[in-house]
Amino acid sequence: MRTGIVALILMTVSHFGTAAEVDWETVEEVLAVVGRTPILLSDVELATLVRLVDVEPLEATGSHRSRILDARIRLEIEFRDIEDSGLLLRLELDPQRARQTLIERGGGEAELFGQFDQHGLREADLDELALRVAAVDAFVQQRLRPRISVNMDEIEAAYQQLLVDEIATSDEPVPPLATVREQLHQLLVERKLNDEIERWLARATERQEVLRFNR
Repeated sequence: MRTGIVALILMTVSHFGTAAEVDWETVEEVLAVVGRTPILLSDVELATLVRLVDVEPLEATGSHRSRILDARIRLEIEFRDIEDSGLLLRLELDPQRARQTLIERGGGEAELFGQFDQHGLREADLDELALRVAAVDAFVQQRLRPRISVNMDEIEAAYQQLLVDEIATSDEPVPPLATVREQLHQLLVERKLNDEIERWLARATERQEVLRFNR
């Protein structure tokens, strides 16, 4: 897709006639492009229905939809990077589990599927989203997480910073390191994993041409 494209709108004609005025209705819209893959308005509608991004307290609708579009672009970048690297067929995916999780976040099958016609969605759209979620989750858990290690010096430093120093100005007793070691270990692992994910995303973004249209 050429970079000069500002937006692509597919139209349908409601009636025809040489003398009558033609009515046009927008049935789909491209909100962004990742590589050669368009992110459609219907993709954002589906991401909204399954709460791909939770609404923050007092958040405006426009801000929330913008964050959903950003999240959907990010997901597509990550998925395309996995696919382009040839890892998609080598990872152990569980799209059914991802699909069920999305359905639950959408309020259950009856609630979610009941809104599909209204938004021009099909179950195949949900399957495609579930595949992407499953692929990214598999890459993170099977490729990135095994790289993470935390040593005792890091745990002791976190203990000093997060507990000893924070509690020092209060009257609360500081729990012994032995009782919180596992929690601190998990906290540091998740922090390092998040950093690794962000570095992966940055590299993946450099390998994809990304166009985000204003909306």
